[in-house]
Amino acid sequence: MDLPMDTQNKKKKNKKGKVYVREPSSTWSSSTSRSIHNSICEIAMNKFGYSLPTKDGRITMPLGFIPMTRLICRAVGIQLVLRDYTDNQHFTESDVMNLFPIVKHSNPRAKDASKLKELAEDRLSNGYLAESHELITEALNTMLQVYGPLHSDIESSHKHLAHISYLFGRIGQAVSHQKQGLLASERVLGVDHYETIYCYVYLALFAHNLAQSTVALRLMYRAKFLLQLIFGPDHLEQAAFDINIGLMLQTKGDAKNSQKFLESALKLHKKFHGTGSVQVAMCNILVARALAANADFREAMKYQKHALDVYTEKYGEEDKRTKDCEAFYSKLTQKAVELQKWLQNKEKLALPNMTVSEVLPDSTISEMLATVNASPPPPLKLNPAILRQRKLIKRKKLMKRSKRLKTRKF
Repeated sequence: MDLPMDTQNKKKKNKKGKVYVREPSSTWSSSTSRSIHNSICEIAMNKFGYSLPTKDGRITMPLGFIPMTRLICRAVGIQLVLRDYTDNQHFTESDVMNLFPIVKHSNPRAKDASKLKELAEDRLSNGYLAESHELITEALNTMLQVYGPLHSDIESSHKHLAHISYLFGRIGQAVSHQKQGLLASERVLGVDHYETIYCYVYLALFAHNLAQSTVALRLMYRAKFLLQLIFGPDHLEQAAFDINIGLMLQTKGDAKNSQKFLESALKLHKKFHGTGSVQVAMCNILVARALAANADFREAMKYQKHALDVYTEKYGEEDKRTKDCEAFYSKLTQKAVELQKWLQNKEKLALPNMTVSEVLPDSTISEMLATVNASPPPPLKLNPAILRQRKLIKRKKLMKRSKRLKTRKF
């Protein structure tokens, strides 16, 4: 952004070769940080009718210092020195390491490969998995010849192949393609790009379906950290990530830490959706199940009762979701009564069974993870249509191989 002519320090030579320096105007030289903040607040009120939140004469940052600083630096083109900014939440001139221009540009694309990719996406949306797999593979081969291994289209093609492999039940191939897409996304778009974050999330889901819970949790922690770095702690996607981590911890039997993440997701859903929403009811059910796994049945009953009230209001008493919620609430009540009786007569009664049969099994957790992340459910049992698609792919490969053998000259 160019400053006004009267505010720029310019060195000019006269005819005799003497150099003189133009002094800055008194308006800029007398400005302070407080006066600039006040001017920004006045402009926001006059132009948009919005009062910026201030504290001690300074504008408070709704996203937090680090996300806002990152946003400003990326928009303006400032590179800061790598250090810890949490204690002193400001940067000075000595922290500015480099300035680089922000240039608008368009990425060149291969026309034939782009058409094949669009056609593959269309076939996938219509349910033709085999045709979509063949088209996206051909498009990916063309892109690799044109672009090389690093391009945004290469990254999206690998994700497309991972999605199809997941639907076919080939979780190992899905993990392999998703890893390649993640590496391309980190190199092309950056580590802190939202597409890279979702590459981490889907790779974590695929790893979880391969029973690699530890690897899946590491990937989800990484995605949660990056999302918090970009958008701050109060973002709606943080709730989905917390639910993912909470459900994955349940598969490892860590119900205590699972409860913490699920309660954090519940707070965010209450903030954004209100207490009477279906999202809050679902979080209440998950928290109740985590509490039941910790044998805290009375506290679990409170969360389950709230979910039951919401489901009854939204769906009615005859809905399957309401009946399942009511059945689990009755089981919690029964277990709470058994535990209370045992506590009153420890010497006479044997310790009752504290496990609840309705605590989510691994298959249900995988389906819940797919629901939270808007991804297809894990293909634990392949239906005949998918099996036919597999046979069709194998048949086409055999036909191509036989044609090559016929045309080969010995």
